Amino acid sequence: MAHNNGNHADNDRESGAAPWFCGLLLGVVGGATLAFLTAPKSGTELRRVIKRTTKDVPEVIGEFVDDSLDLYASALNYCQLLMEEQTNRIRRAVAAGKLAAAKKREELEMGEHAHILPFQSVEHK
Repeated sequence: MAHNNGNHADNDRESGAAPWFCGLLLGVVGGATLAFLTAPKSGTELRRVIKRTTKDVPEVIGEFVDDSLDLYASALNYCQLLMEEQTNRIRRAVAAGKLAAAKKREELEMGEHAHILPFQSVEHK
């Protein structure tokens, strides 16, 4: 039974994001709960703070997700630019290597007088 490695890697990436966000959410909720329970406030004041905070949670999470997506897109663009730059450098290097190889081949085909142009005379000492 053959497995497509590309699909397996995609599945790993997709399945890794959901547990990470769930862990983040649980950590935020757990930390906030612990902070509220240990804070020296009256019951009425604590309920008011919890109510205000729970109203802000979706907005805070939305901002965090937006910032994370922006950061991810920026990193992806940066990596793409790096890859394009490296590809261009490799293409230039290959072209320079081909040119050097062609020059050397021409020198070898012409023999030891390859550096002398056809209209120049060869002087023997």
